[in-house]
Amino acid sequence: MKNASFKIAAGAMLVVSVFASQAYAAGFQLSEQSSIQMGRAMAGAGVMGDDLSAVHYNPAGMTLLEGTRIQATGTWVAVNAEYKGDKSGATENGRKKGQLIPAGFITHQVNDQLWLGLGLTVPYGMGTDFARDWEGADRGNKSTILTFDINPNVAWKINEKFSVGAGISLQYAKAKLGMGVPTQIGLVNGTVQGDSWAWGWNVGMMFRPVETVRLGVAYRSHIAHNAEGDTTVDTPLGSAKSDMKVRIKTPDTLTFSAAWDATQDLTLSATARWSKWSNFDVLSVENQNMGNLGFKTLPVENHWDDTWFFSLGVDYRLNDQWTLRGGVAYDQGPVDNQYRMAVIPDTDRVWVAGGASYKFNKNMTFDFGATYITGVGDTDLYTNPAQGKAERRGEFKSLDSYIVSAQIQYLF
Repeated sequence: MKNASFKIAAGAMLVVSVFASQAYAAGFQLSEQSSIQMGRAMAGAGVMGDDLSAVHYNPAGMTLLEGTRIQATGTWVAVNAEYKGDKSGATENGRKKGQLIPAGFITHQVNDQLWLGLGLTVPYGMGTDFARDWEGADRGNKSTILTFDINPNVAWKINEKFSVGAGISLQYAKAKLGMGVPTQIGLVNGTVQGDSWAWGWNVGMMFRPVETVRLGVAYRSHIAHNAEGDTTVDTPLGSAKSDMKVRIKTPDTLTFSAAWDATQDLTLSATARWSKWSNFDVLSVENQNMGNLGFKTLPVENHWDDTWFFSLGVDYRLNDQWTLRGGVAYDQGPVDNQYRMAVIPDTDRVWVAGGASYKFNKNMTFDFGATYITGVGDTDLYTNPAQGKAERRGEFKSLDSYIVSAQIQYLF
């Protein structure tokens, strides 16, 4: 036991070092916690038993993992947000350079019934960068969201059919948002930035009606961040700065997953995930000493809807070393047209994914995944509804994401 504890501690230090290098990502709700899961478009999340991301997706799935294991994942994401104005014909693209999303997990089987796990993830992130004075600046010109989640979990195998798991998330969030603010002296630029620590929890259950079928359900609570920071407003007359407070709630999520070992070499999988994005309704930025400028309170109206995500996946075992996989998904966007922010140009999306695993030896496995995501819903950009009747000013001609992921698993 002492030797196992040392290995777990050493593994934790390795995973933390990955996060110290660059805990930053593009996008908002990030599913990119596993190269294997990216390769099958998130199908079967948490109940597949082939990697450690069950810690994040469904902790009950840890009971499928024997011994002590460690996993480190790096996922590269590039986002394209190409805009064209209706009347002006002006073009703009809010894409940033591709960014790295790290993830790391450790699981340890204490005995035949008890498992411990630790997940280090970046569950939410975003990065867009438009010209400061572009025509849609009143809907945002710059954004960065960074999160880092520390998620210890425990799982209990009740019997051969039922397993349960639960955990606590300690989450750090840091955000920066820039946008043009209409005033009597014209459009001025405002920048809000802040950070906070907050916590939430997660639970999961897995049911095996027969040896070849695994069914899972998992719930992850929202996390309410009471961020503090500052607001800076740049005007033709100079700059003003104020202390700031804002409350942001992440969505509650409910995930249903299934896996069926159709043959010894073929596994089919599926996932449905509900996200309570209505939590992200109105952000009210409270500034301490900008009342004289009319910026005591800056409301950012989102009015997002709850959403569903659906995916199907397939894994095929070629031989003792190689496994191939693929998947497709439909990801519903939460945004109504008139409330779409340029810095979060969300819409419905279709995923196409593929990947492979190579078992180097009995202890070490390398996993790879690639996903292309394209927007298929409405992509119109309207004038700010807070300033009166919202009118369409243009649209995002393309909203695409390109994702490549690689990871290593090691069994001690």
